[in-house]
Amino acid sequence: ISVNMQDDYSIMKSVPVVFEDMRGGKAFRYPIPRVMSVRVRAKGWVVARLFLSPDVKYFINLSSVAEEPVLITAREVQNHVTLSPDVTVLDIKPETLKVALADYYEKRVPVSPRIVLGFREGYGQVGPVKMEPESVTIGGTLEYLRGINSWSTDFRRYDEVRAPIVEEIPLEELPNYSVTVSARTVRVSVNVEPFAEKLFPGIPVTVSSVPSGREVIFIPPRLDLVVRGGIEQLAAISDDRFSAAVEFSDLEKDSTGYVVPALKIPEGVRVVERKPQRFQFIIRRRL
Repeated sequence: ISVNMQDDYSIMKSVPVVFEDMRGGKAFRYPIPRVMSVRVRAKGWVVARLFLSPDVKYFINLSSVAEEPVLITAREVQNHVTLSPDVTVLDIKPETLKVALADYYEKRVPVSPRIVLGFREGYGQVGPVKMEPESVTIGGTLEYLRGINSWSTDFRRYDEVRAPIVEEIPLEELPNYSVTVSARTVRVSVNVEPFAEKLFPGIPVTVSSVPSGREVIFIPPRLDLVVRGGIEQLAAISDDRFSAAVEFSDLEKDSTGYVVPALKIPEGVRVVERKPQRFQFIIRRRL
């Protein structure tokens, strides 16, 4: 081991970027990476010490940086990374940093969950995915913020789900310092129930905007709906939550004598079957 530790080696080390003298009310005009990749060469024992050291960082002093870009190249790496003289820097990525500041702005955007749900047979999602908080404050330059309309969570995949999901999920973190986010995580909740089907019979078909002195007769006058949803969800839904409606103007334009009513159903349930699919109708003068 002692012989090997005296040989020369090269390693690639990820070095976090740290800022000094950042002024309040300012943000970065250009993306600055959170981590620099630095390849160095040194004796084995020096490489081992360097690899394990948490103190190696890439420092950028912002005291003299304004709106005009300042270029930091690989040639200046020794001015930004504190390394002992027996360490030689071979390479650094990215080779050049473009640093400039601009005024800092904030805006509120909704959180977008990046989750994929796979349910066990006979189970399903009831209601929307809920998040707490539902929105976060992001900060950066006005130019950056204009193009951001939501902020995503980290990706999660759930398979064979048969119970409600409640989990703290980290928000997506950019690999650069372009934007700041007010929260690190959100609580994501998904209600999952055993699914069933239920018949809701005798839903009346109605017509809107019927002229005075006219009436519409549907044959048959009602329809039956078979819907699918959570067992508890279906048990709490009454017949009056469903409706079937037609615009009178659509009937006047029709030349077939049949119409398919538009359905209004509770959120979170799905229509499996409707009987009948379409209705014959007659427009007549009101007696």
